[in-house]
Amino acid sequence: MSSSYTPPSGLREPSQDGSPDQGPQEYVPAYGAPTAREGTSVKTAILLIGLAALLGLLLLGALLWAITRVAPTLLPGGGGEDPPAPPPTTAVAQPTATQDRESTTSPSNAQSPARTTEPPRAVARSGNLEVPTEGALFGKKGAFEETVLEEKSEFAIEVPDHDGPLLITWSVASDRENAGVFLNAYESKGGDMTEHLGAVNSGQTGMMLIDADPDAPKTTVIYPEGNSDTEWKVQGFPASEMPRVERGAEITGGGPAVVELPAGEEQDYRFTSEEGVPRVEVYDKDDLSSWTQFEYGTGPVELDVTAGSGEQVIMVHADGEWTLEPR
Repeated sequence: MSSSYTPPSGLREPSQDGSPDQGPQEYVPAYGAPTAREGTSVKTAILLIGLAALLGLLLLGALLWAITRVAPTLLPGGGGEDPPAPPPTTAVAQPTATQDRESTTSPSNAQSPARTTEPPRAVARSGNLEVPTEGALFGKKGAFEETVLEEKSEFAIEVPDHDGPLLITWSVASDRENAGVFLNAYESKGGDMTEHLGAVNSGQTGMMLIDADPDAPKTTVIYPEGNSDTEWKVQGFPASEMPRVERGAEITGGGPAVVELPAGEEQDYRFTSEEGVPRVEVYDKDDLSSWTQFEYGTGPVELDVTAGSGEQVIMVHADGEWTLEPR
């Protein structure tokens, strides 16, 4: 019994002459045979080639950069640093006449304030003090043949221009019992009075600070007045002429005296005197226009005096012996 043959799908019957059909055929592998790999596409291949070319260019650029940086250092005198600067010339320019004039006032040649200030004055460890007699800014001696109670030009004492306070001293040189002199200070001849300086008698010396207030008019003339047959002497000293004594040292005197104390810890003193009516005044050196302490008593007397921590000035008005000793 015959039956019709149906070829598998995808296959064609052979041709009449027994040869396979020349038309397109689909290859169907046998069961269990390995599946063939798919081939690499053209786009992927082009992309890989481009990446390889890019990497090559990068490597080539890095190699060229390394050569340009390293190769100079291998040569004599090579390297990335700048060559050293040439040594300075030894020639010196000669100053012109203009430069000579300017060199004395140029800021580079000007002295600093520390060099132009006066050196600090010596400080004594102790002292037997009295009113200053040396270093006066001005002075005058005279005598009254008759009593003078007005400002007479023949006795006028001119006060030079000055900065800061002045210490004025005045004394009577006559031995006559009733001799005496006092002073009046004025801003100008015929002008307003700036200070009245009290009277002293025979054998006494007065002492006072004037022009201590920077806002007040300065004194330019002083007139002495007093009793007849009186010989007198007046002197004016800059405040810088006051003697300096170590803080805490013992100080003695036989009459009026002034002393400056350096800054330091607050110091207590005991003032003693056996005679007269002594007075003690304490001032801050920065403000001599008014005292910070005033003490007085009739001898024998003991007074408590305190010097503040800043620079201090102590004035003693006394007619006899006295002692200022630390407590």
